[in-house]
Amino acid sequence: MKHRTTGLQALTQRTAIAAAIAAMCGPTLAADGPTQEIVITATKRAESIGRVPVAVTAISGEDLQERGITDILSLDKAVPGLKIANGGNDPSPILRGAGTAGTTDIAVPFYVDGIYRPRSGQGLASYLDLERVEVLRGPQGTLFGRNTYGGLINIVPKRPSTKGLDAGVAVTLGNYSLVKGEGFFNVPLGQDVALRVTGSTEQRDPFVQNIFNPGAGLKDANNIYARAQLLWKPGNTFSANLTVTTWEDTANGNADYQYKCLGVPVNATTQQLDGVNGFMDPRCGTRTGWAGGRPQAGNISNGDVSAQAIADPYKVAFDFKPQRNIKEDSFSLRLDWEVAGHSVALNAAQFKYRELRLTDSDLSSNPALVAGQLTNSKAHSVEVTVNSLASGPLKYTLGAYLYDDSAAGGNNGAFLWGYTYTSPQKPAWASWLYQGNGGTRSTALYGQASYALTDKLTGSVGLRSSTDKRKSYTLNVIQSTRNDDLPSYGGSPTVNNGEDRHTDWRASAQYQLNKDTMFYVSGATGYIAGAVQAVTQKLLDPQTNKTYELGVKSSLLDGKLKVYAALFNADYSGLTTTVFVPVGAAGTILAQQVPGGSTRARGLEVEAKWAATENLNLSLGLAAIRSTFKRFNVSNTLGTAGSDFIDPAGKGWFIMDGKKTAFSPDLTLSLGASYYIGLGSSGSVTPSVFAFYTSSFRVLNQPFFFATQPAYTMLDLAVTWVSPGGRLSVKGYVNNATDEVVKTSGSVFSRGRAMADFGLPRNMGARMAYNF
Repeated sequence: MKHRTTGLQALTQRTAIAAAIAAMCGPTLAADGPTQEIVITATKRAESIGRVPVAVTAISGEDLQERGITDILSLDKAVPGLKIANGGNDPSPILRGAGTAGTTDIAVPFYVDGIYRPRSGQGLASYLDLERVEVLRGPQGTLFGRNTYGGLINIVPKRPSTKGLDAGVAVTLGNYSLVKGEGFFNVPLGQDVALRVTGSTEQRDPFVQNIFNPGAGLKDANNIYARAQLLWKPGNTFSANLTVTTWEDTANGNADYQYKCLGVPVNATTQQLDGVNGFMDPRCGTRTGWAGGRPQAGNISNGDVSAQAIADPYKVAFDFKPQRNIKEDSFSLRLDWEVAGHSVALNAAQFKYRELRLTDSDLSSNPALVAGQLTNSKAHSVEVTVNSLASGPLKYTLGAYLYDDSAAGGNNGAFLWGYTYTSPQKPAWASWLYQGNGGTRSTALYGQASYALTDKLTGSVGLRSSTDKRKSYTLNVIQSTRNDDLPSYGGSPTVNNGEDRHTDWRASAQYQLNKDTMFYVSGATGYIAGAVQAVTQKLLDPQTNKTYELGVKSSLLDGKLKVYAALFNADYSGLTTTVFVPVGAAGTILAQQVPGGSTRARGLEVEAKWAATENLNLSLGLAAIRSTFKRFNVSNTLGTAGSDFIDPAGKGWFIMDGKKTAFSPDLTLSLGASYYIGLGSSGSVTPSVFAFYTSSFRVLNQPFFFATQPAYTMLDLAVTWVSPGGRLSVKGYVNNATDEVVKTSGSVFSRGRAMADFGLPRNMGARMAYNF
């Protein structure tokens, strides 16, 4: 596969930009050994990961750097059972089958330092200067804020320190003209105050080449990130940490939804759309006498090149230059103090998020159509947690939580559609556009307690009572412009309001067999509030999850080998699906959207780290999971051919009962190895290899022939040189060395065009870091 590069002058300019930011700050070089026990906050307490009766993967910031995991899109290679579906700008974590269908919110949400983020695009921010990333599997409804239906991903930044001056810089150069500068500095401002500032900038040419408009490629990079933290710690019993974060992404991006048109699935005999028994006609435009295809893309029967689909997954040909403009500003304040035998924590935050994305809707070199979305999200949250500190058999946690994005203008999303016949980059917006508005005010009270029944056996229970108030309304476009301005929206809408109350529970027992091995059994629930029903003004029934788990956490061979394993059964109910209901004396069948769908996932997850010798470190991650629909119907978006059921309106449906859910491979396996080679006065060299295997899976729930991702094995390679004393390091890497082409999402776009998104091809580079 050929990769496009730019000239020396452009590379020099980008290096100067990176060096300017890197001179201000940079990441540390120290690495945790594979057998060191990571301290996590999964139970709202600082506890060793091997002592917590929860299935959780914790990856230190240094291990993230070693694995080359710089954002959410590659995190699934390091977490058993996790898949990251990604189409356009919407990374969607799928964990233990949760998130494959039928939920009204993200099923596995993102948290930043324990603070909930509602928009999937907020997960695209860089993983920079982190303490760790915690991935909790299974429902976490009794302790965490919102929508921890199938688990959660919590990103924990490194805190300021009053212990001394610390600073570092790093620059990464790679193919596709990658230039990334990053860094940090930590400055004590007296005995009780410290400041930590972190920043990065990244620029990269597109991974997806546009052969018609070279400036309109996709999957490029152009972003900047900055975070400042001010710590005040006037003693051992109180601390206050104020964090201000801003990041902006102005790259071409990754299109609105999927970027790649595979073709039009049609039946060779009937010449009609058919995703079950058809073949892929390699076109995005029309073909005379055949169904499907966008007329604006041209007619392939007339020899119109613009109507053809391009076979190469990393090449496109359209005229409109895509836009991805993301901006987020957030403020948070965390107060921790000890009083009367308890630790009290207050975690308050406010953020403002805006995302504009536009792409060529006709997917051709003809000036015609663009489509996209404009999203705005403003929210604030406050949480107070009280933990007992007594050393007796009883430990407990109490808390209160508030999240609110329901204020006027606080949460809206507009669908954009424009015509570009006169000027490709200045759409004339359609007059029928609309903007969806609304939001949720969520409050909760929770408590969890554990009691040591004996010196080996501990039981724990937890409850959380939540109230969700939702509202929704639609505004219509009131201004349609023929310039770069975006349309505006207004009117006198009818506001739909709904309220729901729900109680989640968790119960577990853990048995400490000896100082090295702990067994646990647990049951837990989680939920997502339903949508507002416009007629009744009530919320539909919530989506719920009930999971039972049996696990073991063991430290063997004098702590050199750590093994964590969990067996689980998860039942997801209340998923939004379509059912067919007889109405009236005649028994007319009508399709209705109801919270009546369900799925089940069962499986085994294993993680192991082994310091095999003083120099050789090995790691393993395994997930064997079977995730299937219990009851679910999904529409045939390609008509009626191959359907299990055709409703009276002539629409086709697939009955998915007993069939596998999307993004649910039966087996995933990761293997890692690194070997330390001492070079005496010349420092050290550590080569490493990480292999990731997944069995085949589907990227759509519909049984379309083009929706399967075959099994693959991906290989990441790296070698790191560290100077004597550890201040300077140079790392060379090759990610996806096997150059696997991996589908990360799929859909059927308008006029029957089959679409897909693909992960990154082989990429390589070198990272140079220095700690002062």
